[in-house]
Amino acid sequence: MFLIHAFVIDDDQDTIKKMETYSTENPDMITIVGSAKSIATSQHALSQLQPDLIIVRATKNNFSHLESLRAFDFSVKYICMGVKEDAFQAFKLEAVDFLVFPFDADEFTSALLKVKYAIEREAAFVQLKNTTFSAGFLGHANKDFFVVSSIDKIEIIKFTEVLYCKADGKYTEIFLQNGTKIVSSKNIGEYQQLFPSHYFFRIHNSTLINVHHIVRINKKDGLYCELNNGQDLPVAKRKEREFLLYLREN
Repeated sequence: MFLIHAFVIDDDQDTIKKMETYSTENPDMITIVGSAKSIATSQHALSQLQPDLIIVRATKNNFSHLESLRAFDFSVKYICMGVKEDAFQAFKLEAVDFLVFPFDADEFTSALLKVKYAIEREAAFVQLKNTTFSAGFLGHANKDFFVVSSIDKIEIIKFTEVLYCKADGKYTEIFLQNGTKIVSSKNIGEYQQLFPSHYFFRIHNSTLINVHHIVRINKKDGLYCELNNGQDLPVAKRKEREFLLYLREN
C-alpha cells in the first residue's frame, strides 16, 4: 500500500497528538513527517520535507496563505479540518476532503483513502502518457520532441523550438521560438528531468533555458542570458559558476 507522508498545520497540540497516534497505529497508511502552528511558520519545513499531504486547520489566516502553499514544486494534496461552515471555502481551494471537529478516526481513514486514490490516479496517468509517447507511439526511443496534453488537444513540440520554460506555481509556461506560449500542468522540475541536458540548463529555480538559443552572456550586474529573440534572462547567483562550467564543457 502507498504510504502517505503528511504534514500537519494546527495550533491545537491535542489534535496533532491524535493524528500521530493514528499514524503509529496505522503505519502502512500514513506517517506524520512534521507539524507547525500555522502556514506562515511552515514554509521552510515544507520545502525541505515535501510531503504528499498537508492537513491544515481551516482558519481565516490559513486560508489567506493556502494559495502560496499550492504553488510549491510538488503535487501536494490537502485535507482541511474545522467547523462545517468552513467546508465550502476549503473545497473551493481544492481540498481533497474536509474533517469536522472533533477528530474522528473513521472519517480520517476515509479522507486518507481519497488522498491515496488521487495520488495513485495521477501517477497512473503520468505513467500511461510516458508509456504511450515514449515507447514508440508517434516516435522512437531517441525522439526529438515532447508532448503537452490538454482537455481538447495534444501539442507535439520539438525540443529545438523551445526558448525557455518558466515556472508559474505548480504549472509551467513554455515559450517557443515562434512566439507561442503553452501552459502545462507539469511542474518545471519534471521538464528538467524530461528535456535533454545538452539542450537545457536550469539557470534559476523558476527558469529552464535552451542554451542553443543563447547568443551572448551579459555580465553587468550579474549574469544574463541574451536569447536570439532579444530577451534577457537572469542566472541565479548560486547557479553562475555551475552554468559557466556547463557552457565550457558543452
